[in-house]
Amino acid sequence: MKIFNITLLAALISTPLAAETLDETWQVGVFGDYIKSSTNKENKNSWQQIEAGKSVGVDLHKIINDYWNVRFELARSRYDIENGNDKTYGYRYGADAVYKLPESDLYLFSGIKRFNNTRSYNALNVGAGYGFQVNERFSVYTEAAIYKDVNYGYVDQGFKLGLKYSFGAEQQRPVSNRADNSAKPAIQPVAVTEATPVDSDNDGISDDKDRCAHTPATVKVDSTGCTLYAEHEVAITLNVAFANNSAKVKPALIDDIQRLADFMKEYSDTQVVIEGHSSATGAAQYNLALSQNRAEAVKDILINKFNIKASRLSAKGYGQTQLLSNGNSAKDHSLNRRVVAKIEATTKKVVHKG
Repeated sequence: MKIFNITLLAALISTPLAAETLDETWQVGVFGDYIKSSTNKENKNSWQQIEAGKSVGVDLHKIINDYWNVRFELARSRYDIENGNDKTYGYRYGADAVYKLPESDLYLFSGIKRFNNTRSYNALNVGAGYGFQVNERFSVYTEAAIYKDVNYGYVDQGFKLGLKYSFGAEQQRPVSNRADNSAKPAIQPVAVTEATPVDSDNDGISDDKDRCAHTPATVKVDSTGCTLYAEHEVAITLNVAFANNSAKVKPALIDDIQRLADFMKEYSDTQVVIEGHSSATGAAQYNLALSQNRAEAVKDILINKFNIKASRLSAKGYGQTQLLSNGNSAKDHSLNRRVVAKIEATTKKVVHKG
């Protein structure tokens, strides 16, 4: 009697490009699979001693929400029969409910299939799969399943490998709010006035007491005729989101990091601590290292892409110790996967009259 074992190997590859900027509605997949018939069928002439089958097929997924999909499947199979001395062809079709495990690329599914090969029968199936995101549109998936024949009582096994394409509109990332530090007070041209022995620059201070000649007439001056300045606080904040189990900065967020770099170039005496954070899923020690890697990734972009001196930057990972949200939904975990930074500086602005 032949014995068939199926082992599903899932290699967890880091930094998938999560499709958080894609509003997925449908997915279509193409796949190949291997169906191992029950050994009891292999010994029965009524089943033509059917053995293993190799299939190609398509499936269509309807995205219900973050956790559930509905899938429709159609496959064409070629089976070995007559103790491997001949071939026969068949097909199967059916539907599955797919449950996606939170904060994971693993999923479970269950459904019903109709098989037509040497005989026709219905089967209930259960299985598990793993999906690896190649980019926002494409993903690779692999599955293992068992099929319970409800007409004759046999159990078949299956292994699948496929490629999926996601349909949906790309979402525009909202522009983050920050302090507008670009506007500077316009310096008014020096009013052209005829010199007088009393007040040449018309600032209200006579020439014999005026230590700052030619101050603009529109600005306030002190008792010595010099321009008055008021100190103002300016600040900028950075909040960079990350995909699950990833320390790779998404290309769409580089502009936010550039705004922080521009602020540091304008205020050249500023320094910043870049803080990395993680969600609460997984081991605390692993999340601490992941959050440190996220902070280092943003720091490296500031140094290597925008030429900020390393001496002005420091990176610190906090792991899961400073959660923004304590919930356990996918949205809560997404809010907690972040790198934040804040810089404050003091600048002087001219005090104008009126």
